[in-house]
Amino acid sequence: MSEAVYVRFNSEELTFINSISKEEKISRSEAIKKLVDYAVQKLKIEKSLTNYKDGKVSIREAAESAGLRYFQFFDILAKENIIGTNAEHTELLLHYLDDA
Repeated sequence: MSEAVYVRFNSEELTFINSISKEEKISRSEAIKKLVDYAVQKLKIEKSLTNYKDGKVSIREAAESAGLRYFQFFDILAKENIIGTNAEHTELLLHYLDDA
């Protein structure tokens, strides 16, 4: 279900939205939706990273809450230098390399 929402943007934000709309040949509404979708995905990943770092969830649970596959999330952990060299992470890394 979708719902219309009224939002005010400042001139800088509107200029950016209009430029995306023009560049991609989409409506302003579609550009705004694209930006919101992008931000939602990034925020889900950030929240999942925080929950994993805080020990609240496993990699698999964090990946699921981020809307990613296990190895996609594992790649993010490696890029963020969150996967270290302790025994658990070394075992996971070896498993990941075997599947690659």
